[in-house]
Amino acid sequence: MPYSLFPVPSLLFIPHTYRYYYYYYYYCVTYPSDKHIILVSELVTSTIMGNTASIITSVGKYMVFGWSKDSYKGDLVATEISLPTFCSNAPVYAAIKSAFTKQKLKQLSDEALIKICRQLEFLYKEGGLQNDPIAMKERAENLIDKSLWYLPLVTKQSANAIDAETGLELSSLKVPTRRFGKTNLQISVITCGGMRLQNTWLPDFIPVLRPSRKTVLKSLPQENIKNCIRSCLALGINHFETARMYGTSEYQIVEALHELIQEGEVKREDFILQTKIPASNEKTFIKFWKQSWSNIEKKLGYIDLFSLHAIDKMSENVEVSLKISEQLKKEGKIRHIGFSTHATSEQIMALINTDRFEYVNIHEHFFGSYHGTGTPDTLGGQGNLACVKRALDLDMGVFQISPIDKGGKLFRPSKDCVSLIGQELTPIGFALLYGWKKIGFHTASIGLARVSDLDEVMAATKLLALEKVGKIDLDKILDGAVNRLNARKEEILGIEWAEKGLLNIPHCYDKDTDGIHIGHILGLHDLLSTFGMYEYCRDRYISMLGTKWNKKKSWEERVESMPGANPGRSFDSDVDLTEALKNHYNPSLVLQKLKQVHEWLESDDDLSDDELEKRGWKKGYNLTVWTEMPGEIDSRAVQMVLLQVATGGRLGSLAKTGPGSSFQSEAKQLRLAL
Repeated sequence: MPYSLFPVPSLLFIPHTYRYYYYYYYYCVTYPSDKHIILVSELVTSTIMGNTASIITSVGKYMVFGWSKDSYKGDLVATEISLPTFCSNAPVYAAIKSAFTKQKLKQLSDEALIKICRQLEFLYKEGGLQNDPIAMKERAENLIDKSLWYLPLVTKQSANAIDAETGLELSSLKVPTRRFGKTNLQISVITCGGMRLQNTWLPDFIPVLRPSRKTVLKSLPQENIKNCIRSCLALGINHFETARMYGTSEYQIVEALHELIQEGEVKREDFILQTKIPASNEKTFIKFWKQSWSNIEKKLGYIDLFSLHAIDKMSENVEVSLKISEQLKKEGKIRHIGFSTHATSEQIMALINTDRFEYVNIHEHFFGSYHGTGTPDTLGGQGNLACVKRALDLDMGVFQISPIDKGGKLFRPSKDCVSLIGQELTPIGFALLYGWKKIGFHTASIGLARVSDLDEVMAATKLLALEKVGKIDLDKILDGAVNRLNARKEEILGIEWAEKGLLNIPHCYDKDTDGIHIGHILGLHDLLSTFGMYEYCRDRYISMLGTKWNKKKSWEERVESMPGANPGRSFDSDVDLTEALKNHYNPSLVLQKLKQVHEWLESDDDLSDDELEKRGWKKGYNLTVWTEMPGEIDSRAVQMVLLQVATGGRLGSLAKTGPGSSFQSEAKQLRLAL
């Protein structure tokens, strides 16, 4: 194998090497070339070689019989699940049961029921409500109503009924739209992100290992995708975002939209499609464009929003790709050109200031700016907020990337995160509303994996409606949460660090840093020590640990090897950062925090719940009721995802993706209890 990544396949089973799976996969699909296609194929091949004979047998069956029909059914044997502890408190249990009337229990999906009970369990154990049955009943009723109020819009039954809270017809409570900058498109404030709506993360251009399109389009994930899109359209969500590099997502989403057009449920002009292709040399860009266009042309006719994917500067490849895109726009194949980015703030500002794009997909959240965190914004500050404001000044459409996931993994929030945000908002609701009202985003991308993921999203849009009719003061509610969170920052970090800790730090492309992503790492330190956001910080640091960095090569070669979608590397004690930190108010404290983050997060093993609690990083609740069907690519479960792909699911639900036995058992147990 001329491009072998793993000369010793057995290394794949040393936990430390998990982090390289994600890095190499992401690098290869972000910087596509014939060589990198081979690299992805060999990554999967190496996975197989390092495993048992049963996997080899399964690969053979896959080659002969195709993809297994039993894939995506989750774990096949249910794990033992205990009832919530509030069930052992007779007065509280009776109060909660009274909130779940027979009618409401019947209307609730299994996913919604599990999520509600997990949140109630958190409130019971951590919210000081063990002796307050009345309050627990009120919380239960509130959570139930948040999961049920919008369902008539989805089922299109009683949509003209009056909503009790707002006094408005339900049909008027669909997701609102905003003008998407100079594109003049009316875009819904929620975007259906397609990263999790797919069969597999393996790119659909990988030969041999990719599942057949016919199999994919008849699969359980395709049925799930169509249901998600149908629900979004019914609720007024009109923007669907995918990418050439999102595995099989692009053609699966296009097929679902096409079928809904054919069935008369929607017209082409009623929705907005965005797809993204990485900037490349002319030959590669045209090759990937043709693949995307072959998916879209006959089904949907044109692309509304066409993005250069994960760019970080106006490189030669970006110039070439932009020129081709502009010609495609003249031909009417695409309507508007923008870019998505995970770059540093200075790089993003430079791209925005070219004024050559109509919109930008960018990270900016209350809990940080992703890779922009702690990087200079060119205006004396740090992070991407100044970039967002500049884009708005230029009348660009501004799209918020992943506030729920990359904004802090808020579907599995920490205890402190939940408690500080308060009872009037969930962490998910807070993230969305903060983006719309305090930052100014036109739309926020929600990576749907299942229809029930809309529960918390629609609860947030309902608050916008309640504000509009004067029933709540949403700014006051948001300000209260922000003040509590900021007060905790100052309490834990100190006022001086809270104000200046992330300022005057060079970004990872500055030679003095030797590629270390100082600002991003310090941002993780702040989140972990202040809000206990361990899982999010762990995932982010693992991605930096996996960054390829060959010190034998020149600085220019090392920088070039850093993927624009995942720049920067982890802390390296061998690097002298004196020059890099010369403008910071407290260089010694920076070094101390960098070392701490590395000690906390570089270990191969996750901390146990007991260890997290001892450190003050206690978990909150878990709204992931079953693992999304393609698997969580950001986690170290990626090896299992690759094995599932390589065997066509013929090892059973190896990656435990989809609604499995444990999920079904938990839902059944709760229904019987309530």
